[in-house]
Amino acid sequence: MNQPPFPFSDETFDELAAWLERRSTGITDIVELEGFLTAIVIGPNTLSPNAWLPKVWGGKAPKFKDLEEMNHFIALVMGLYNDLVLIFDQAPDRFRPTFYESKVGGRRVQIVDEWCVGFLKGMRLDSAGWKPLKRQRPELLKPIELFGSKAGWRELKAGGDEAMHRRWSPKIAPAVRAIHAYWIPHRLAQERQLRADPLH
Repeated sequence: MNQPPFPFSDETFDELAAWLERRSTGITDIVELEGFLTAIVIGPNTLSPNAWLPKVWGGKAPKFKDLEEMNHFIALVMGLYNDLVLIFDQAPDRFRPTFYESKVGGRRVQIVDEWCVGFLKGMRLDSAGWKPLKRQRPELLKPIELFGSKAGWRELKAGGDEAMHRRWSPKIAPAVRAIHAYWIPHRLAQERQLRADPLH
């Protein structure tokens, strides 16, 4: 598996991955979680963790044995979130999604579905905010929707899974970087407005 390129360590990544796998609700896969958090980090509006953490742990009332366990889990998730914030803030051109790999016929194939499913889940938290991109630059979402939605999977099958995978999976990372760039002016305008009117 490709590892995230910034300070969130391999050990912490593996610890969070194992923790998610043990859970029965919410997001139970680390790659899906990375896709989910990426959409939140690069999207049009800053979302409070209170808005998205319940989606991660699977409901309004988190199921943990005690407060200490919950706080540790939140710290791990926020570590991955902050890692993504850091890379998009400092070196967005270096961003590469984390994908699983599988061997098919002696060659390595990246498994991109989980990441794309997570990204679309993250988008759905702010559907109204994402509408301008969907309207103006739908081609940027195309590779993610192909691998992350039922309609996309039908299109992949109709076009021949292997050929479509070869054509479209390399487009995901460049699309994510372009989506990030698309929203930068919007986010900067929001920041200016907040500085001008901090009470709202």
